[in-house]
Amino acid sequence: MSDFGFDAYALDGDDAAGHSHPLEIARDLIATGKPRSALEVLSEHQDELVDDPEYLLVCSEAWWAVGDTLRAQQALLGAARLAPEDPTPLHLLGELLRERGEHEKANRVLEKARTLESSAGIAEDSRDSEIPEVEEDLIAFAERQERSTQVGLTPKQILAVLIGILLVAVVVAGIVVVTHPGGEDETAPASETETAPATETAPVTELAPVTELAPVTESAPVTVPAVEPATVAAPPPAPELAPAPKPVRVVPKAKAKAPSRAKRPAPEPQLSPEPSDAVVESELRSMDAPALTRRGDELFAEGHPGVAASYYRRALELDPDYAPALVGIGRGILRAEKYEDAMENATRALQHARGVDARPGLEAEAIYQIARVHLNRGELDAARRLFRQSISLSGTPPAAWFYLGEALWIDNSPAAREAYERYLELVPKGHLADRARRAIQ
Repeated sequence: MSDFGFDAYALDGDDAAGHSHPLEIARDLIATGKPRSALEVLSEHQDELVDDPEYLLVCSEAWWAVGDTLRAQQALLGAARLAPEDPTPLHLLGELLRERGEHEKANRVLEKARTLESSAGIAEDSRDSEIPEVEEDLIAFAERQERSTQVGLTPKQILAVLIGILLVAVVVAGIVVVTHPGGEDETAPASETETAPATETAPVTELAPVTELAPVTESAPVTVPAVEPATVAAPPPAPELAPAPKPVRVVPKAKAKAPSRAKRPAPEPQLSPEPSDAVVESELRSMDAPALTRRGDELFAEGHPGVAASYYRRALELDPDYAPALVGIGRGILRAEKYEDAMENATRALQHARGVDARPGLEAEAIYQIARVHLNRGELDAARRLFRQSISLSGTPPAAWFYLGEALWIDNSPAAREAYERYLELVPKGHLADRARRAIQ
């Protein structure tokens, strides 16, 4: 079913067929004075490149070239949100605001861009300072780098090394004691045996004391068997009892990789298939305005905005001032980026939402739609005021918190983070939820 004219642009897709670089094609078209052709090429690849900051920059350049500064501003805001560390989108946004005569806002944006440039320059200088100059002593630089990367042993590691050395010393001392028992006694027989030949030349009367020492010489073999088993068995257990702990190698932490740009999540599956044309025609003929509006709300929630728009349109044919249908059809107008029509429709919806058709949520959503138009025009003060007013009412759309964060983010307001976090509490999944998380980071 048709969305009765609220599609942003109709694309033929002939110019960009077969090309793998739509951004280059678009830049060439802009350079040759064909910005509208460039917009058609870019629109064909919107789904796959909508989260690419470079894509949004090219879109802003094309909108700027055709004179639509509001859409150019919206594209630059999106690029700045996707690449918060890149000052280029903010520079272009400041120039755009200055061209429109909004000098105060332009100065704030340009100041923020200069701050980003200076912080990026400081980081670059710190990286360059680590590289030695040509005249600097390379050996001294290498030594300094080595000392800076060395890490001292911890007290536990030092204690473990000392205990290992002590155990090795105890084992060596034990081996010495086992292999040489009574070392002082061994020296006595040796000295006596050496004096034995000398005493043989002496007179027989002087050898009487020597004969009494004969039993001592018999104990000499005792030392021989004691040495052999000790020297064979003792050395092998030494390394098994107390192996010296190896020094712990400190591995430097790897640098954390820069997070890659988050991919756009796949669209969630529709809750139900699109109704057939016959069913739609039958319901359009048989239902009254309230029933048509309720059915349109169901179809819009299930992911069929085009079919839902037909129900809203039929309801307004039956009752042109029916506020719920005006609010419902306003969703499709915003989706198609028809902001002038959205402002007119939301203003009518707000007038009737406070009358006989009033019900919870209608007034809040009508104010939210008006705030979206102000945000697109760059009227941030009015947008913030209306988003806050919508949030203060019951039944406000959760997206009001997200777009309030968008309106606060451009001025670096701390309240932007609170608005994004509140939206994530209400809607933790989805395309807007991913954008809110990136903005918080």
